[in-house]
Amino acid sequence: MAVKQNPQDQQQEQEITAAEVAAAAAAAAAAAAANSAVGGVPANPTDEGGGGCGAGGVDVANELNDNADNKTESATGTGKSSCSTERQLHDINGLINIMQAIDPEDQQATLMIYQHVIFSLARMQLSTKPEDMKRFKEEITKVGHFLALPKKKRYLMFYLRIVYQLITQASYETPSCAVAIVFQLFSPDLIIEAVQLLLDLNVQDDSIRKTVGLLCKWISSCNFCQNMNLWIMALLQGLREQEKYLLLDEIALDNLEPLFILMIFPALRPKVAPIVFHMMSTINQTPEVFYKMLPKIPLVIGCLKSQDGTPSDLRSYIQKVVDLTNALMMRFYDNDELYAPIKAALQLYEPSPNCVALARALFENALPRNARVGLVNLGNTCYMNSVLQALAMTSDFVRQILLIESGSLLLLKVQQQLALMHHSLRYELTPSRVLKATRPPGFTPGLQQDSSEFLGYLLDLLHEHEINSGAAQHMDPELGKETQESESALTEEIVAAGVIPYNSNDHVHNQRSNAAVMSPATPTSQPSQPKKPSTIDKTFAGKLSTTYKCLNCSWESRNEDSFRELQLSFPDDKDDCGATNYSVQDLIDYYCSPEKLDGDNQYFCPRCKKLCDAERRIGITQAPRNLILTLKQFKYDQKYHFRTKLMHKVFHDESVIVKVCATDSLQETCTVHYDLYAGVVHAGYSMDSGHYFTFAADQSKNWFKFNDNLVTNSKPQEMHSLTSPNTPYILFYQMCGRSTESSPDGPMHPMVPEPLVPPLTLDELPRTLRDYVKQDNREYSEELKLQRFKRNAKQQNVAGNGTMQRNGYEGDDEDDHMPPPAGGCGGNDLGMNFNRFVY
Repeated sequence: MAVKQNPQDQQQEQEITAAEVAAAAAAAAAAAAANSAVGGVPANPTDEGGGGCGAGGVDVANELNDNADNKTESATGTGKSSCSTERQLHDINGLINIMQAIDPEDQQATLMIYQHVIFSLARMQLSTKPEDMKRFKEEITKVGHFLALPKKKRYLMFYLRIVYQLITQASYETPSCAVAIVFQLFSPDLIIEAVQLLLDLNVQDDSIRKTVGLLCKWISSCNFCQNMNLWIMALLQGLREQEKYLLLDEIALDNLEPLFILMIFPALRPKVAPIVFHMMSTINQTPEVFYKMLPKIPLVIGCLKSQDGTPSDLRSYIQKVVDLTNALMMRFYDNDELYAPIKAALQLYEPSPNCVALARALFENALPRNARVGLVNLGNTCYMNSVLQALAMTSDFVRQILLIESGSLLLLKVQQQLALMHHSLRYELTPSRVLKATRPPGFTPGLQQDSSEFLGYLLDLLHEHEINSGAAQHMDPELGKETQESESALTEEIVAAGVIPYNSNDHVHNQRSNAAVMSPATPTSQPSQPKKPSTIDKTFAGKLSTTYKCLNCSWESRNEDSFRELQLSFPDDKDDCGATNYSVQDLIDYYCSPEKLDGDNQYFCPRCKKLCDAERRIGITQAPRNLILTLKQFKYDQKYHFRTKLMHKVFHDESVIVKVCATDSLQETCTVHYDLYAGVVHAGYSMDSGHYFTFAADQSKNWFKFNDNLVTNSKPQEMHSLTSPNTPYILFYQMCGRSTESSPDGPMHPMVPEPLVPPLTLDELPRTLRDYVKQDNREYSEELKLQRFKRNAKQQNVAGNGTMQRNGYEGDDEDDHMPPPAGGCGGNDLGMNFNRFVY
C-alpha cells in the first residue's frame, strides 16, 4: 500500500515493498537467535491455553522458508522438536518473547517477524471465560506495545494491509478478533488517512462490506480496542463521500439491527450509539433497513428506560431514537399497517421539534443520490417512464433523434425530454408534455397500461412524424446504412385474426386460433414510395423472412417483413429449450426453429387447394442495430376471459447471437453479436396492474435501476436475481459485432467489433436544444435559492414555536415540505414527492 509520508519521514524511511518483505525471510533466523541470546524463556510447551487464547495459529513453516525454520529451532536453545517450537510461537507469550528480542533497527527481520505475529494472532481461538479474557487483554496489549515500537507510520500501514487481506481474501478463514490490536495502534487522524488510502484503491464493494461487517462484530468483543467505532465511522463517511449509497444501505442492512441491540449495554452504548444514529439518519432508498429493526425499537427503549444511570444521558438516547423513528416513518410513509404497532408503542414519547429537521434531512439527503435523472410518476405512468428511460440509454437512437431538424411539435417535445434526461441538473423531471403528446388512443388516463404497446406506438409515431415532416434528410450522415422498404405491411385485421403472413400469390385465409399463434414480429408501416430511412428504422428496424412449406406437395411460399421488435413465445414443453430454466438465447433459437403446422393450425396450400400439414420457418435476413425483444409473459385465459401472467424463470443473457440468413435460401451468412444494455421489468400478476421499472447501462457498462423518479446505481446481478412476480418483459440489446462465413461449409471468421456511437455532449446539441437545457438549469438554480430561503425561515419559526405533534407534524407551508423542484416544464404538483410505487 503506497503511503504518503511527512517530509521528515521521507528522508529516513523507504517504502515497504514486497521485495523487502521477501528478503526479510533470510533474517528471521537472526531474530530468533537473538531471543536466546538475551535470555528469552520459551513458553511451556504443554501450556496450550496461552492465557485463554488457545492453541492454533499459522505454523511457522507456512510463514518462513525452510532454512529459516531450521535456524530458528537451533537458535532458541530449546533442544525440543519442531512441534515444541510451533507450540511456543502459537502461544501469545511466546510471540511476546520473540518480539522482545527483535532489533528495531533491523527492518527486514522486524517486518518478517511482525508479519508472522499478525498471522498467528489471526488464527487464535479465544476463550469466553472472564478470567481468561482479562488475562488475554493484558497480553494482547503487550503485543500492541511491541508492534508500535518502531513509531513509523509506514509500519502501521504495513500491518493494516496484512489484516485487510486476512479479512477479505476468500482463501483465509475469518480472522480472530486478536488482530484488532492493529487498529488500536492508529490515532484518530491516522485512521482517517488510512481509510482514505484504502478507499482510493477502488477496492471491491464486497470486500468493504465484509470488512465493515467484521469491525461491527468486533466492537462488542474487543474491549482492548477502544477506537473501533472511529474506524467504522470513518469508513461510513468515506463511502458516503464517494457516493457509494447502495453499498451503505447494504452495510446498514447487515449491521444496524445487531448494533442497535447493543445499545442496551451501558459499556457499549457510547461507542455504538453514534454508529446507529448515523446509519439511521443516512438510510438512502432501502426501507428494508428500517423495517428490519422496527420490532426491536420498543424493546430497546424499554431497556434504556428501566436502567439506572445518569437520567439526562438516558433521556437523550431515548429521545434520539424516538425522533429518528418518527422521521423514518415520515420518510417511508407508505406502510401504515407495518407502523401501527410501533406508533402504539411510542404514544408515551413526544417527538422533539428537531424531528421535522430530521425528516427533512432524510428526504433531502436521498434526493441527490439519483445516479441519473428520474421521471415523476403522473398516475400509473410507469409504463411510459420505463420505456423512456430505456430509449434514453440507447445512444445511437438519442444521438440521431436529437440531431433531427423538424417542424413536428411532437418530435420537438421528445427531443427536449431526452435532452433534459441527459443534461438536466434536476433530480427528476415531470414528463407531462410527452405523455399528452404520445399517449396511445384507448389508454385511459390514470390506469395501468402495457409498456410494450406503448413502445410500439411511440416508435410508429416518431417514424411517421419524421417521415411526414421530411426531416430524415437532416439526420447524422455518419450513422447507419440507408435501406429500402418495399415490402407491404400486414393489415391490422390480419394480425388481430391471428392469420399466418402470406405473400401476394397466396390468397387463402388460414384458420388458426388466436391463442396458438406465435406472432413473428411487430410489422412497421411501409411507405408507398422508397424514402430515406427514419431514425427509428436506422436504429431499431430489421427484416425477417417467413417460409411455409407444404408437407403434402412441397409447395413453398415466402414472405418478407420488417420488424422493430421480436415477440418471443415460451415453448409449450419446456424441454423444447433443452434447459432447466429459459434463457433469452433459448427463446431466440426457439423463435427461429422450424415449426410444424398441423391439427387446428394446418396451412391452406394453394396447390393442393386444401388444409395440409406444413412447416414454417423464420429467418432474420437483416439484423437491427438495436434488437428489442418482448417476452410474451402474458396469455389469454379462455376460461376466465382475462390475460394471465406466465411465471417462467428467465435468465437475461448479457450477450446473445442472431444468425442472419440469405433472403432467398435462408442459408446462414453471418452471425451478429449483441450485448444487453436495458431491460424493462414487470412486477405484478396481471398486465393491467402491477409496476414497471427499468435496468439500463451506459456505454461504460455502469448499470442503473430506473424506478420512476428514483434512480440508483445497480449491477447486472440485481436484474439476474429477480424472482416472481418480478419478471423481464422488454429487453434491449445493442449490436457489438458480427462474424461472417468464409465459405458455405467453412468456419466463421472472428467477430468484427461494431464501433460505439458516442453520446452528444451539451455543447454538441443543436443550438435550440442547448439553449433550452441551459435555461431550465438556470431556472432550477433560482428555484433552489427560493426554497433555501423559505426553508431557513421555516426552521427559525419551528425553533421558536414548534409545530411537531405526536407521530406526525403539521405546517401551513406546503412548499416547505417539497424536495428540489421537478423539471420538464412545470413542477409535479403532487406535494412532497416521496418514492412512488403506483399500482
